[in-house]
Amino acid sequence: MPPKASKSQKRRAQSPEPPPKRVKSMVRRPRSQATGPIIENKAPTTRLDVYVFGEGSSGELGLGPKNSVDVKRPRLNHLLDAEKVGVVQLAAGGMHAAALTFDGKVLTWGVNDNYALGRDTSWEGGLKDMDAAEDDSGSDTSDIELNPHESTPTAIPEKSFPPGTKIVSVTAGNSATFALTQEGQVYGWGTFVNKEGKAMFRFDESGKVVEKQKTPVLIPGLEKIVQISAGSDFCLALDVDGTVHSWGLSEQDQLGRRLVVGRHQGADDVDFDILHNRVGLTPGLVALPKRKKIASIHAASNHAFAIDSDGNAWAWGLNNFGQTGVKTGAGTGGNTIFIPQKLQALAHQKMKVLDGGSHHSIGVSQEGECLVWGRMDGAQMGVDIESLPVDDSTKVLSERGRPRVLLEPTVLPIPDCVYAAAGSDQNIAITSQGKAYSWGFNTNYQCGQGADLDDVTVPTLIDNTAVRDKKLTWAGSGGQYSILAGPRQPKDGPQTNGVGQS
Repeated sequence: MPPKASKSQKRRAQSPEPPPKRVKSMVRRPRSQATGPIIENKAPTTRLDVYVFGEGSSGELGLGPKNSVDVKRPRLNHLLDAEKVGVVQLAAGGMHAAALTFDGKVLTWGVNDNYALGRDTSWEGGLKDMDAAEDDSGSDTSDIELNPHESTPTAIPEKSFPPGTKIVSVTAGNSATFALTQEGQVYGWGTFVNKEGKAMFRFDESGKVVEKQKTPVLIPGLEKIVQISAGSDFCLALDVDGTVHSWGLSEQDQLGRRLVVGRHQGADDVDFDILHNRVGLTPGLVALPKRKKIASIHAASNHAFAIDSDGNAWAWGLNNFGQTGVKTGAGTGGNTIFIPQKLQALAHQKMKVLDGGSHHSIGVSQEGECLVWGRMDGAQMGVDIESLPVDDSTKVLSERGRPRVLLEPTVLPIPDCVYAAAGSDQNIAITSQGKAYSWGFNTNYQCGQGADLDDVTVPTLIDNTAVRDKKLTWAGSGGQYSILAGPRQPKDGPQTNGVGQS
């Protein structure tokens, strides 16, 4: 659940010697590139076929207003045709999704109540009957016509970004979306929502809180960013120096840093919560050791991971089910990891991919092993619970004597795994052969197995005519839906863009 975002603060190197004289240039470089190495992030170039399945009643499958609500097995999204539209990168949020096309357009679809789509989707529609249809995807139809502006993948208007802006990747949270530019800047839109349901995204120049951001806005204080990763209601950014930045909500310590708030930061009559939120919504440095250069960042739902240049995993955030991989305090409500910790449980593994759902996590090692840990009472672990001995030290038992928490990262029998993604309580793993396996909570068909199963208890091959002979390379999973993608062999003929424009 993707994806899953990342920002950096400006640093200026000072030399004890005067700089050499230079011939004045008539070309003004962007401010973010005024000092230090020039960042030139590159977008992927491989066009992808996109397959969707699961719950689609809010348009999160991107199949348009008159297509299936529940898709039981993978269905090729005809509105994201690899040749005409050319998606090269995707992100799955809670109830919305985003994609980047070969020509730099940012497409969004799904729920827009909190402006996560970054564009106007107002529609005066109603209920209409739709003709029933059934295909190999096992789709159910509904008499509800969805908002066409939400359910149809549509590009955010180019004018929403400054002229010349080139987007190279996107990431999505519960109700927010972020985009990384070629020059290492980050734009965002939507909102973060706290436990009380209060929305907040940023503070404007006058100090007033902007609860919901309707269109893309530059995230200040971030420069030379090379990767972004969004959790449910927070975002991470990795800069070119290997430093991690975070912003958003910190209710489960998912920002991995102390939010220092003192009277010197405002008048005595200013509400403490406002000051606290201002600090959290402003990108700051995650408290990782300075000696460690981080190679990649991986935001989960309310916890997060980082992998350093040696392949070591670091984690912080909510840990009530041991989802960070830290055993201390796991299985107790409200437990969090405040300062990022190096995961001893993965000390003998060099990690490649990490992700996490609501209360569980999944990882892929550089050796191709798929590992899981965290909550396991809803098939999240993909292991046979009944086969586990009740006195096994790798788990915590619930009151009823059933395994509840898998403390030790456990290898699943998935051959040569190269990628994995976690939804809220479901998972998808992809092998080097391009095959996808899924397991976990499946009430809304988010595992793509077709059968009416509440749980898919063990990793099971996703297999229907849509994906059987395809080589899949990416997976994403949100609250109740999932996405698969893989390269498509280009066809002869001119390339056209068939995506709707706002």
